[in-house]
Amino acid sequence: MIGPGARELVRSRTDIVELVGAYVTLRKQGKRYVGLCPFHSEKTPSFTVDRERGLFYCFGCGAGGDVFEFVMRAQGLSFPEALRELARRAGVALEEPEPRRGEWERLLRAVDAAARFYERVLEHPEAGRACREYLERRGVDDATRRRFRLGYAPESWDRLLSHLREQGYDGTFLERLGLVNLRPDGGWYDAFRGRLVFPICDLQGRPVAFGGRALRDEDQPKYLNSRENPLFRKGSTLYGLHLARDAIRTAGRALVVEGYMDALTCHQYGISEAVATLGTSLTQDQVALLRRFAGAAVLVYDSDDAGRRAAERAVPLFEEAGVEAFAAVLPEGHDPDSFLRQHGPEAFRRLVDGALPLVRFVLEHSLRRHPPTPEGKARVVDELLPLIASVRHDVARSEHIAQLSQRLGVPEDAVRARLRALRRGAARAAPDADPVWMAARAGDAQQAAERHLLQRMLDEDEVRAWGAAALREEDFADPHHREIFTALRWTGDVHAVRDALSDGARAVLHQLLFGPRPPRPDVEGWVGRIRAEQRRRRRAELVTEIAAAERAGDLERVRAIQEELKALVE
Repeated sequence: MIGPGARELVRSRTDIVELVGAYVTLRKQGKRYVGLCPFHSEKTPSFTVDRERGLFYCFGCGAGGDVFEFVMRAQGLSFPEALRELARRAGVALEEPEPRRGEWERLLRAVDAAARFYERVLEHPEAGRACREYLERRGVDDATRRRFRLGYAPESWDRLLSHLREQGYDGTFLERLGLVNLRPDGGWYDAFRGRLVFPICDLQGRPVAFGGRALRDEDQPKYLNSRENPLFRKGSTLYGLHLARDAIRTAGRALVVEGYMDALTCHQYGISEAVATLGTSLTQDQVALLRRFAGAAVLVYDSDDAGRRAAERAVPLFEEAGVEAFAAVLPEGHDPDSFLRQHGPEAFRRLVDGALPLVRFVLEHSLRRHPPTPEGKARVVDELLPLIASVRHDVARSEHIAQLSQRLGVPEDAVRARLRALRRGAARAAPDADPVWMAARAGDAQQAAERHLLQRMLDEDEVRAWGAAALREEDFADPHHREIFTALRWTGDVHAVRDALSDGARAVLHQLLFGPRPPRPDVEGWVGRIRAEQRRRRRAELVTEIAAAERAGDLERVRAIQEELKALVE
């Protein structure tokens, strides 16, 4: 039984206070429980658990959710994995198709058998000697070698194939996993030969694929990855994350490097929050994976154009995921592996601690590439503004604009005007139709009225029914408030409301549920304020529409709008 029914049954049978209490020391405070947040470092408890609603929320880092989201964050699991874990804990039997489950476990066993084979070959006195000597030259110690389960694929064409066949795996099955390749004339041969092997593991530490590094520089390609298989998607995996996730939580940030050896050396030198991208550009799935463990990431780049381009590509990915991103630039000719071995971990830490926000990194790089002429400055502005426009937080975006203006020595108004022109050209809309740059925004009183009313609707079914009848979705100025109100019109069940919301609205819902209530409720006053603000917004829209209709010479449309405007005023 895997579906909404199973989810609700598992949730109803899981005491969230008991669950969280296994990770956090909780003390009762009124109807709720408080403790130190397990997801970020803090000295004063800001983590709150509501047993009645089955929810948790941290006022410090904003983490919130139900029992499933707690386990997903705490253990780094996907939702299906969290569901299975909590079902096991609650004694709920999940009916899964046995063939599918059995096939998945068989795939995992086969990859693990390959990993153990490679490990044994590396440890063999003769067969693994060349690879061990290579690791010694690279400065990899025995503890790191064993922690990362490094191995060696012998030169033979079929040693792994023969070994796994003896364990009952046929060539077709192994080819599906990318462990062997099909010969042109039939049969199979080992995919990795004469290479140092890096097992790529899932979050539970189970090998799902491999990376291989040639021992001789003349052998090409230097690095070879397993092709994708049912267990492994390159763009959804980060090398070393199963070993780094606790350190990432403690540090409050992840350190993202490019190569296997970079990540491995970071860990050997005590930089345990490092992960690698498997030698490819960062993807949205990988950023989402990092977001489970921390709200910030530092990307370690070379100081060349490739680093700048990688930073530009990464900005919208981190913006979409709501993760703060920084770039640490290595001296020319260095990667993390060589820098750590030459300068040591303290120097590397200083470099990482001095990382620039991604947009600032791109700005500094762009300034070095273009001359300080009017034309050069214009090119810098046009390179940077699309990135700045993608930054959703108003304060951060304004700060980037101010920095760009200051570094170029041009008026901030000129930069903003250029941004409006670029956005207008892209959207083919009037400047004042752009919500990012609208001067008029809902005031604090309007926001407070919406927030307080929604809190009462969440707390009391009677107020929920009255508010749902008195207002419409379009009466709410804040899009997240509007989304929550729409869900509340249909149900008062807080979990059903959460399930209907986007990630952004769900975060706001947690703030409403756990935030303080006003001392003197004024439901009618809040509704009146919301309606009045909606009428004001509609009047402003109608004035704009009248001007557009007059310019178009559409007198009939002008009269119709004037009638609506008159009715609003009355």
